[in-house]
Amino acid sequence: MLRSFFAALIAMALSACSGGGATIEHTSAALLPMPSKVSLDPTEARDIINRYREDKGLKPLKLHPLLTKAAKAHSSDLASKDRIAHKGSDGSDPWVRVQRTGYKPRLAAENVGAGQMSLAEVFKGWQDSPGHDENLLLPDATHMGIALVHNPSTEYKTFWTLVLGKPL
Repeated sequence: MLRSFFAALIAMALSACSGGGATIEHTSAALLPMPSKVSLDPTEARDIINRYREDKGLKPLKLHPLLTKAAKAHSSDLASKDRIAHKGSDGSDPWVRVQRTGYKPRLAAENVGAGQMSLAEVFKGWQDSPGHDENLLLPDATHMGIALVHNPSTEYKTFWTLVLGKPL
């Protein structure tokens, strides 16, 4: 019962979110351990997202280390505060967080998720959320970065961020 309540709460949070772009730096040793049942392979994530984009006639994305840095920083920030939001704890928006990494964006967008226990689950949530799905299918996006941070001492436990971009 409690799990279904949290799943509904997360679904509502995801459906209320819309695009933006980037992340913050925040690292804590308590956030680093990841249980074996919850993991992220960025290459697998890229391939899943690219298959979805290609099915819609869109060009594939390439993993970019600066967008991955932005995604990890935002997931770490969310995990440290046990919340799901596009606004950073310092008030930053995705665009600013992407720029902080040194990436010079022409386009920057962000998807977040919290509480999902697999890449498949978070990806399905993003597809089902109109704003997040729109980001997945941004025709001008060329790069992506994705991160998962696990914090077992929080309510959500897992914090996912996908950052999409196109450089100047």
